[in-house]
Amino acid sequence: MLDIFTLLVACCSLMVFLGGMFIYFWARDRAVTALLWWGLPLMLGGAALVFYARPGWQNDFLSISMGNALRMVAVGALWEGLRLFHGRQALIWPIAVTVMSWMLLCLVPGVTENMLLRIIAVSLVNVGFCAGSVYELWRGREEALPSRIPLLLVFVSFALLMLGRAGVAPFTPFPFGTLPADGLWLGAFMFIVFAHAAFAAVLFISLIRERREETQRNFAMSDPLTGLMNRRAFQAYAERAARRRTSRQAMALLVLDIDHFKSINDRFGHETGDRMLAAFAQVAEDSVRPADQLFRMGGEEFCFVLPDTSLADAIEVAERIRTGFERREMQSGAGAARTTVSVGIAATDHAIDLELMLAAADAAVYEAKARGRNRVVVAEPGALLRRDAETGLDRRRA
Repeated sequence: MLDIFTLLVACCSLMVFLGGMFIYFWARDRAVTALLWWGLPLMLGGAALVFYARPGWQNDFLSISMGNALRMVAVGALWEGLRLFHGRQALIWPIAVTVMSWMLLCLVPGVTENMLLRIIAVSLVNVGFCAGSVYELWRGREEALPSRIPLLLVFVSFALLMLGRAGVAPFTPFPFGTLPADGLWLGAFMFIVFAHAAFAAVLFISLIRERREETQRNFAMSDPLTGLMNRRAFQAYAERAARRRTSRQAMALLVLDIDHFKSINDRFGHETGDRMLAAFAQVAEDSVRPADQLFRMGGEEFCFVLPDTSLADAIEVAERIRTGFERREMQSGAGAARTTVSVGIAATDHAIDLELMLAAADAAVYEAKARGRNRVVVAEPGALLRRDAETGLDRRRA
């Protein structure tokens, strides 16, 4: 036999402890507002269990109305925290409307005495907020965080628990159903609820840690001036592409070099040169697709990888960037600064290392500069194939 009062106090203490842990982390790092939204509901959920310890709680209006309202707020706040975590605004009104509707429902004669109605209503509210949490996690899946799917499954599991509870309520003891409370059933319910809360708490912390690690990796792989990826990121991308390349895969690589960039720095100053680089990066980002990979290789040299792109499409993209940048003008104390860009293109419809394509496109951009700059030159296909054959022969000899 399990003592019901002891079970309630133990579970309440554990939930409050978990919530307090999150609030402590939030106090240490207030930039992560989601920590507060995840901590408060755990504390509220734990505090709500105290209402079950009141004598005669089964017919006590305060226990039924306020206890269930706090639990609704707790599950709803978890959903709000996930919205904030994904950079969206908190929506207070769904929780406020839900709680107000519940309190008004409790004022209807006979509702507080109808345990079956109460269990079904509260369970369905929890299902709704859990579904909202699942939706927030799923639509943020482009941010590849390993803990995302496990946390999503925790919310799915709790939603299924609440649905099952609503279905079996007429036939099971409280808190699963409407039959008289039983210590064993209460212990099982408290364990399941606490297990979900504990798993969710661990995964919430993991999400924050994984995002920070990803941010640090992105910082190491990005160019702070232009916001594009850097040479280290290109090398990592080339290695990944080599592992997953297919025998026939259209791809184009552009090498772009800003013309007379040293003269821009000498005449107008390095601050104007930096703004010129940032403006070029903006023109480039506006001219490509989200799937295209843009890298600043150093100085005024850039490299763009265009997957699933034919030579004709690559030339169109290069011309769009060239003409767009040609129209840009940087104002400075020494006057208006304008310049152009030379572009070399290497394109293939079969698997070739990106390093080989980079070398071919680099040779093409030098050809463009030799022809007078501000133009697009395509690398000779035969030269690209010869480089590929020479590299393959060197590998076989090694």
